[in-house]
Amino acid sequence: MSKYLSLIFLFLLINVDLVYCADQDSSESRALVIASGKKSPNNETSRADNWLAIDKVQHFSYSCLISLGCQYVLVNKFNNSEINSLPLSSGLSFSAGLLKELNDNRGEKGHFSLKDMVANAAGIIVAALIILQG
Repeated sequence: MSKYLSLIFLFLLINVDLVYCADQDSSESRALVIASGKKSPNNETSRADNWLAIDKVQHFSYSCLISLGCQYVLVNKFNNSEINSLPLSSGLSFSAGLLKELNDNRGEKGHFSLKDMVANAAGIIVAALIILQG
């Protein structure tokens, strides 16, 4: 149990550190995009969706933690077995990520990111591996 708690703590520590660093660098990156003159077709600054970006780490870790948290509640509070709870906890985590992306798509500057969904799926797979190891 302590190794799972340390893993969760590590995910949270990475997220807090990376979110703080991303907030510091976001104005600089926006200034670089504006200075480079890159514009989107509707005359707004373009937004890159890189594979190695802070939001991919966030999607990965949040999906993993949501899945682990749901699994804990289903097994320890509702007395379900690990195997029977795994599809439900994974499905809840996936649906949370999907709803977030659909909500992003509704905004004026937002877009649905398949790369974010891949990061969500990777987080769910890691959570499933952690659950099945126990």
